[in-house]
Amino acid sequence: MKIRDGILATLKAVPFLASNGLLIWFLPAVFLTVALSFGAFSIIDIAVDFADRIYADKFGEPSWVACEQGLILLDCLEQMFRAVGSYMLSFVVWLGLFWLKIKLMKYLVLIFLGPVMAILSELTEQKMTGIVRPFSLSHFILDIFRGVKTALLYFCVELFLGLFLLVLGVIAGVMFPVLLPFIAPLELLLAFILGAFFYGAASMDYVWEREGAGAVESICKAFKLRSLAVGLGSVFAVLMAIPIVNFTLAPIFGPALTAVAATLVLKRGARKLR
Repeated sequence: MKIRDGILATLKAVPFLASNGLLIWFLPAVFLTVALSFGAFSIIDIAVDFADRIYADKFGEPSWVACEQGLILLDCLEQMFRAVGSYMLSFVVWLGLFWLKIKLMKYLVLIFLGPVMAILSELTEQKMTGIVRPFSLSHFILDIFRGVKTALLYFCVELFLGLFLLVLGVIAGVMFPVLLPFIAPLELLLAFILGAFFYGAASMDYVWEREGAGAVESICKAFKLRSLAVGLGSVFAVLMAIPIVNFTLAPIFGPALTAVAATLVLKRGARKLR
């Protein structure tokens, strides 16, 4: 299967959800996205305030009295530099934690929405095959732990490969500076493909889990179908790359569409999409 199959299945996932009365399954993603965003921004604000307190304890609170009263110029400049330092520290802490939030959002979504997406994937398969599996609470609980384990595994593998590519790019740039204009875009492209692959792999895992595959076996299967995995995760990866969309709409629509698309393709629904 090719990248095209995955992209095409993802684009057809919305009509499939709508025609089969499954759009309601977007609601858990809405609540989770709001909760995660609110919690993340609250933690970021607490961290920024904590950094401000540490800065103030070490250098003192900025005061504009010296400038307002026209006192010694050096005192005024000192307060200006102190204020600029405080603002810069707050900005760097906020920006760094916000970037970390964006990078972790996809895996937080995969972890917390894993059971919901597994149910949606199973419902999609039922609509296609007509086979209804009885609900099992123990199996549902196992799905939760399976989702956490798989998401952590994918996170570690993607992090390792991402760092490897970064180090490789830095070494190549130092040794061959003339290649830097080509290395940077190539690194971004490879990072996008890597992210898309793991999005797609996570969506296919729901199907393979029902077939009895373990987490390691699942990722091995994903590497064998790497082109399909990249195609399935491409739409999600594009949404996660767009500012604002990446922490609002992407976590709502991306996981559900990708999970449905993976089921459509792996259960031979791709032939109906061509």
